[in-house]
Amino acid sequence: MPDKKPKNPSEVISEFLAFLVFASSEYETSFANVGKEDSKVITFAHDLEFAANKNERNKIATKFQQSRRYRRKEKDKAQLYELVHKFYLDKQNRVLLNALKRLLNDQIAREKYLFGEREFKHRVD
Repeated sequence: MPDKKPKNPSEVISEFLAFLVFASSEYETSFANVGKEDSKVITFAHDLEFAANKNERNKIATKFQQSRRYRRKEKDKAQLYELVHKFYLDKQNRVLLNALKRLLNDQIAREKYLFGEREFKHRVD
């Protein structure tokens, strides 16, 4: 069985930068979803208040429960990525992130020189 080829340094740096963008996006999406589910609470309360019978109340309560479970999952996801998101947006870290992007471009150029053009399909600016 052949050994797995180690990643080039440019691939590792690129994956890290892509992860930071991904984590920030996941946080923002999940945080927005939590807000959307929070806004539904009053609607569910009103629907329960004016439900005509037990069956209608049960249907509303089931929808409310599903909404709260979805909200919990989204809140947990937001908390998972919150620290990375804050790191990514922190103005003090901009210098580091820009330096990593420059390093990535320099590393890609070096790897192209060493290994040839065919291995490299992208350049991060």
